[in-house]
Amino acid sequence: MIRGIYWKIFLWFCFAIFTMDAGMLLIAVLTHSQSLGARWMTGVLDIYARSAVDIYFRGGTTELAEYLDEIERSSRMRATLLDPEWHDILGRGVPPGAKDALAIAKATGRTRFVAGMRRWRGAAVVSTPKGDFVLVAQVLPFRGLLSATEWRAPLMWLLLVLTSGGLLSLVLARHLAAPIRGLQSAARRIADGDLSVRTFPVISGRKDELVDLAEDFDRMAEHIQALLQKQQELLADISHELRSPLTRLSVYLELARRGQADAVERMQTDVDRLDILIGQILTLSRLQSLNSYRSEKSINLGSILKGIAEDARFEGQEQHKSVVLTSAEDCWLMGDPTLLRSCIENVVRNAVTYTKPYTEVIVSLELVRNGNGALARVCVADHGDGVPAEALPRLFEAFYRVSGSRDRKSGGTGLGLSIAQRIAVLHGGGIVARSRKCGGLEVEISLPAVSSPHHS
Repeated sequence: MIRGIYWKIFLWFCFAIFTMDAGMLLIAVLTHSQSLGARWMTGVLDIYARSAVDIYFRGGTTELAEYLDEIERSSRMRATLLDPEWHDILGRGVPPGAKDALAIAKATGRTRFVAGMRRWRGAAVVSTPKGDFVLVAQVLPFRGLLSATEWRAPLMWLLLVLTSGGLLSLVLARHLAAPIRGLQSAARRIADGDLSVRTFPVISGRKDELVDLAEDFDRMAEHIQALLQKQQELLADISHELRSPLTRLSVYLELARRGQADAVERMQTDVDRLDILIGQILTLSRLQSLNSYRSEKSINLGSILKGIAEDARFEGQEQHKSVVLTSAEDCWLMGDPTLLRSCIENVVRNAVTYTKPYTEVIVSLELVRNGNGALARVCVADHGDGVPAEALPRLFEAFYRVSGSRDRKSGGTGLGLSIAQRIAVLHGGGIVARSRKCGGLEVEISLPAVSSPHHS
């Protein structure tokens, strides 16, 4: 069933066409295709008067009577001709409504025309060698308005215009309403859970704003589908990550009941891992709920990086891994020091985890200036086994791990780089990863910097 905008468009177009045509028809009927201007009618009356005098001189009263009758039939003008002595030549009598115009014409010797609401009156003076003749006339524009003969042609014309206009309105209404109904149908299917529906292929042949709306609608549907898919994958990964330590805790608990001393220490290890995992999940959840971030606190990124490098160097000594800070100049930016420390620390710890024993993790900070301002660039490079090129774009996905050296045996949760990326984006920056030619992985964090420290 067709409802709403379809009929509104169709009926409004029909109403506009009908109003315009009715107005034009009314003007045409009322004026009998003549102008409503008094000046124009004065000229017409002068022409009628001269013609009447010439016909009277040439053919007498008989031809004059025929001429005046023809004027009345064609122009709805009742007229009579007065001689220089002001006598009615045909004896028809002066139209009652034209006596005022006749009086003014007698007094001034000039043609006079008056347009009223119901009738128009006039008196035209024609000077001849025999004296001044006067044509006195009265026009009834509304006479014959309801005549079937008068209405037949205009009604046929109006019917033709309404029919053609109605058909065009119908086509236009269908043209506008069809894609809207398609969008409505797609929205209902999405509400029912079908996120694969797309509207652009249905109306791709159009070139108007509705196509833009369909493209935006499809982008929205794709975004929603991607978000829900990521949410489902995240829940599945969380469930998987929690299941393994919980299973081991159940085993260790049973072993502890049987008296095995080392079971408690193993339980504590898994409890610590669960605590770290849950904390990272909560952090990631809070970061993903933020659409924007703004802080007025000034931070020296160089100082933060020095502290992180020192802590990582101490932790890596036991595994014969070192952290080398090649450069860390003072670099100021606006942000949250806790979040930024977490961002860089996650990247550095990830590098320390995967770099090979007796190798070093190289950390550097440089300030890059360009036309848009300054950019703080933190680079962290390790000497691990590296990452395949096809896996690089997915490194920052939650719970994603590369097979080989970067798997669950390393003890990581797969959330550190995801948290780092989100923090960098919230501060107006970004993070990328690339393989090193000499082996290993290099992660670069870019953050907008300021020229000097600001006091918060």
